[in-house]
Amino acid sequence: MGQAAGVAVDAQDHVWVVHRPRSLTEAERGAALTPPRSECCIPAPPVLEFDGAGVLIRAWGGAGAGYDWPLNEHGIFVDPQGNVWIAGNDPKDGQVLKFTPDGKFLLQIGRQGVIGGDADTQHLNRPAAVAVDPETNELFVADGYGNHRVIVFDAETGAYRRHWGANGRPPGDPGVAPFGTPVHCVRISRDGLVYVCDRSHNRIQVFRRSGEFVAEFVVAPETRGNGSTWDVDFSPDAGQRHLYT
Repeated sequence: MGQAAGVAVDAQDHVWVVHRPRSLTEAERGAALTPPRSECCIPAPPVLEFDGAGVLIRAWGGAGAGYDWPLNEHGIFVDPQGNVWIAGNDPKDGQVLKFTPDGKFLLQIGRQGVIGGDADTQHLNRPAAVAVDPETNELFVADGYGNHRVIVFDAETGAYRRHWGANGRPPGDPGVAPFGTPVHCVRISRDGLVYVCDRSHNRIQVFRRSGEFVAEFVVAPETRGNGSTWDVDFSPDAGQRHLYT
């Protein structure tokens, strides 16, 4: 396995991992070279599903017909129907992909090599993460490493719904401090609030589904470099009393 680029847990408590086979060196994937350099090893497919005991259930992913597999995998999400969503943050990655649990391609939003700006409603720019709202079946995209926004699509059809930047304002609004890059996570709590990681600014902003701004809090504001707010998640109790970052 190469660099782990995302982890998700589904309704059966199965653990899904997306990794980067291209991150393995030639010495680490010697058996996959032509001609083989060694008896070991062959990279695993990019998407791996494990049961709660850590036993591998299935593995799939990579280039295929009808879709653009990310050049640099980044983020994985399993929606309430069990569908698996993948994003990528290579400079050419402008897409997110949807698959069935066994790897059948269902939907692509955006295109590889076609990078959209903050006002573009059809294309993405190095999306970092996605989440599907179980109440509305909408896909929320943290967009991302190249843009400064959250953008929302219909999770079934891929139709554009809305987007917003920092404080719920249009991206680039001079009246507010904009999201930095990357906009690194998006998570939806059971009460329907949307949590967004503005990693380089060490802050998390909270919104309603509509994009209405609710609150902001800063985590370790003295953090420099790559920032402090890489991801968030919620405690498993019914009220999700605790937020982890």
